[in-house]
Amino acid sequence: MILEIPETGRRIELPEDLQQCDSRQYAEACYLLYKYRQDKISYEDFRIDMVYKLLNIEKGKRKISEEEQLEMSANIYRISTFIDSFFEEEEEGKLTIKQYYINNHSRVISDAFKTWYGPEDGFDDIIWEQYIDALEIYSLIEQDFKEEYLYKLMATFYFEKGKKYDSSKVSENAKHLKHVYFGRVYGFFLLFASFQKYLFSASVFVQGKWLDLSILFEDGDTKQEESKIPGIGMKAVAHRIAETGIYGPMQKVNKTKFWEMIIFLYDIRKREKDRAAQEKSKKRNK
Repeated sequence: MILEIPETGRRIELPEDLQQCDSRQYAEACYLLYKYRQDKISYEDFRIDMVYKLLNIEKGKRKISEEEQLEMSANIYRISTFIDSFFEEEEEGKLTIKQYYINNHSRVISDAFKTWYGPEDGFDDIIWEQYIDALEIYSLIEQDFKEEYLYKLMATFYFEKGKKYDSSKVSENAKHLKHVYFGRVYGFFLLFASFQKYLFSASVFVQGKWLDLSILFEDGDTKQEESKIPGIGMKAVAHRIAETGIYGPMQKVNKTKFWEMIIFLYDIRKREKDRAAQEKSKKRNK
């Protein structure tokens, strides 16, 4: 969004949500979102701090008169009201972060010791085992929000150059990732949560065709209501696939590309629903 400061005529560009942020803005915004979630800052202070961080303005770096200070504070406050666009309002006035993005703002991150490489946009390069293991960690975060789980979630997808996923090294990598700016860590949690919403959406475009992935998270003809975490039963599904032998033993299933497995599961579920619809049609025509 383009905003204009009336007093100066200056035009500024402010992201309307997390998706529109660049890499730096995303990390800074996510850190402030974490502080707000943990009740470390008020909503008004959160909005004002967001303006400073998103526009890359440092407080108190230039001596100005009291009048200029009042004018600047008024402008900052006016701009801060647009930060509301990062949220959507649910029932009873509860604010929820808008999460409709699958682009990774932190594909490559560095700390004082290492450079880490994360998943591509849309998690296009991950394997099935990564997703299943990450989903279990994600469910723990939803049940009991702890920073150690956030690091483990990130450690499931971030590695040094040339290295691949090894479930036995997640805890070790999580310790090393504690040197990374926390805004990146919490930001990755928000990305994974957004990806979950994407999977549960009405349809997604995968490998040249539209798929209604919501059918993967249905129980019969009714969408699952018991769990707030779509896909939490995927591990059991993977075991059933291994039993069929189509993809080989469980070890081979785990190493299968995530999206390849999703399309396979979609095809199975689609055929099941089509057969059920045909059976109903036959009964009605009797």
